[in-house]
Amino acid sequence: MKISSLLLPTRALTFGTLLLAAASCSVSEQVKDKPTGKNVSAEALENEAYTLIQYRLNFVDEAKLGGQDILFVRQADDIASPQQQQLQTALKKGNLPLHLTMRVYARNPSTTNVQLKQLDYKLLLDGKPLTTGTTGLNTQLEASAIETLPITIDMNVKPAQLAGSTPAAFAAGLTDFTAANRRLTVQIRPMYVGASGRQVPATAFENLPLVTVKKAVSVK
Repeated sequence: MKISSLLLPTRALTFGTLLLAAASCSVSEQVKDKPTGKNVSAEALENEAYTLIQYRLNFVDEAKLGGQDILFVRQADDIASPQQQQLQTALKKGNLPLHLTMRVYARNPSTTNVQLKQLDYKLLLDGKPLTTGTTGLNTQLEASAIETLPITIDMNVKPAQLAGSTPAAFAAGLTDFTAANRRLTVQIRPMYVGASGRQVPATAFENLPLVTVKKAVSVK
């Protein structure tokens, strides 16, 4: 789904500007020098484009634990006692579903269209693996455009993932991306395929910055 440059949701209003100012998310070091000249190969242009693609994570759009909305839960007490008991009962029964939806913005600032084979991701909670998945299957990242890649999480939370805590404590601050000690982080690994069918080797997982992250400016 392409992002219109005229109308954007309130929370994502400035993400295009932020992406323009952010440091590019490097894919690999395959290209040491920018290709120039009239006889530059399509492969060289693709390789350059891969190094320029920028990925940014938008805020959580939807969050539910055990069917209860936890999008704005910042501390355990934000969940009323009866609801906390319901969550605790669901955990004991082994049926505590977690549902999350997020968006990843992929910006291609180059003049070359790029074919994204898939975007693998890892979700970490408090620095520990929570779940993994893939999005953006066979998505074309058009030149000078931005694509939205959805992340949808549907998993069953197990007691081991609570580390002896309660479901309410698990939910507290889960979706708060503005906190100094942000709990939920995402790592990504893009995989591309060239126009000729060439498979581009996958790189290591990298941390996915938020749309609010700006390029650092040195002060003289």
